[in-house]
Amino acid sequence: MKSLKSIKKPVIISAVSALAISGALFSQSTYAAQVTKPIQAVYNNIKIIYNGTEVPADAKTEPFLLDGVTYIPLKLAGTALDKKVTWDGTNKRVVIADNGVPIDQSTVTALNNQITTLTQELNTAKAANTTKDATIAQLQKDNQTLKDEASKNSSSTLKDLQKELNDDHSDDYDTNSDIELSGNKNDITVTIEMTKSRWEGLSSSKQRTYLEDIVEDILKEYKDAEVEGTVKNSSNNDKLASFTTNSRGDVTIKKVASSFDANSIQRDLFNRYSSYAGYGFDFSVRGDSSKADVDVYVNLDDWNKMSSLQRSNLTDGIIDFLKDEESIDRVNGTIRNKDNRNLITNF
Repeated sequence: MKSLKSIKKPVIISAVSALAISGALFSQSTYAAQVTKPIQAVYNNIKIIYNGTEVPADAKTEPFLLDGVTYIPLKLAGTALDKKVTWDGTNKRVVIADNGVPIDQSTVTALNNQITTLTQELNTAKAANTTKDATIAQLQKDNQTLKDEASKNSSSTLKDLQKELNDDHSDDYDTNSDIELSGNKNDITVTIEMTKSRWEGLSSSKQRTYLEDIVEDILKEYKDAEVEGTVKNSSNNDKLASFTTNSRGDVTIKKVASSFDANSIQRDLFNRYSSYAGYGFDFSVRGDSSKADVDVYVNLDDWNKMSSLQRSNLTDGIIDFLKDEESIDRVNGTIRNKDNRNLITNF
């Protein structure tokens, strides 16, 4: 059974006491003075559901029916809608506002101070970065200046080294040579002049040692330089040989065709291979720079004792020497018995 309650409702200027679900506001004409009026309200255990959840109400906030209209307290509606509802007694008005987190002035001030500090730090960092850029630019300029000066001085420095090389090596092996350097600290060309007889009077091993001594002194001053050179006849400026080096200073000599000398080649082969693998060898060379015939003499029993690898290393070494260092285009070789000069094999 519906219950009836007699309530008194104060009417206040600019105030609304309840919100009608139907959308109508329960209001009353305003008067200059407070008016009290009895009404008949019906309470029927009305529930308020917001987004599927019941909004709790008590005896003071329970919705009711009046003249067929359902009324709910504005504060209850505000709670359901997450609004803040307050009563301004001085001005006799209901104030509805969004709920929010208040920020006190000290927090705002602290945040502003932090922003100011960070801005100053950023400006300081920008200034420091500008200074670093200027320093880098200056260092690059100084480095280029040093490179330019080094390039200008490289030729004079090579001249100084050239004088030292002539002082130290011009009389090595009685060559009476003249040494000239050209190029720069990265690529150095060596030109050595001596008479043909003095150059060809040196064995291949002495020629290599002579050149390697010179290259060694150059690499002491310019360890990363690439060194190559030429040996010329001081009488007519003809090229006697050219040479290249590796990073260790090892020299590879390439003789020119005009310097082909069978006796010199025989002597060089003898110095290299006369006691190869512990066996005795003799050599005979004839021909010219386009084609050379080489006879290698060995005791037949010794040849038979040698392994296949030892034999091939010997013959390959002879061919490589004649082609690479004596500039001979084609080599024909024979292995012959020392005792009777009979042919053992060809290579």
